[in-house]
Amino acid sequence: MIGIVMEFQIQELQISGMDCRLYLPSDYDEGTKHYPTIYVNGEIPIEEILTELVENGGQTDFLLLSVKPSSWNDDFTPWTAAAFRKGEEAPAGRADDYLSCLVKEIKPYMDTCYRTKPEPEHTALSGYSLGGLTAVYALYKTDVFGSIASLSGSLWFDGFCDFMEREKPLRRDLQVYLSLGKKESRSKNPRMGMVAACTERASEILHRQLEAAGAHAEGMDERTGEVYFEWNEGGHFHDIEGRFVKAITWWTQNMRET
Repeated sequence: MIGIVMEFQIQELQISGMDCRLYLPSDYDEGTKHYPTIYVNGEIPIEEILTELVENGGQTDFLLLSVKPSSWNDDFTPWTAAAFRKGEEAPAGRADDYLSCLVKEIKPYMDTCYRTKPEPEHTALSGYSLGGLTAVYALYKTDVFGSIASLSGSLWFDGFCDFMEREKPLRRDLQVYLSLGKKESRSKNPRMGMVAACTERASEILHRQLEAAGAHAEGMDERTGEVYFEWNEGGHFHDIEGRFVKAITWWTQNMRET
């Protein structure tokens, strides 16, 4: 099923049993060019994001694949924890299974069936809320993504910053984008209310880890890692489209040219 949004081409497809939506540039079918790719944990309003990106003069010369999880709370949590709210079931912690499918099945399918640039420096992973948590988690589980974006990421998740402290990212040349709304820490949920402190801590941990990795790699012909943390107006659900536009703009401006 294909729909046209402005000059954009959107496909709906299933890959390894996962429902996905794929954006292709309008001239994709006319040439042989290969493109960088953004993978997104979860459904996002692709049409609105692309429209706003174009209106702001942003670059759209990439592929974007959003992947719908089987269960948001289960697939986007790295381990089990207490239920987030009263009356909900506890998250099952299946992020390892989700990332395994993404890395071993979905990305190879995309690289085989579409004209991607498969190298890490041209491959990004992004997500919002728990999808953003899983994007950061992926840094410690796979090296296929050279860039990640965690937008209003649920980095307050139980024990996650401690996990980051214990582990090391699998790439030293990572480009990391973190963003958060200024009002998100006002949540009535005490766990979620820790999001600002935890995001700032996560940013500091990643800065330290990438600096240490860069020092170790001194003299090597390799790009230095970078962490960028951006504050936005509003709470958790404020201007989601605009936050994705900012992240995509940052990624396209910082992507290595080859």
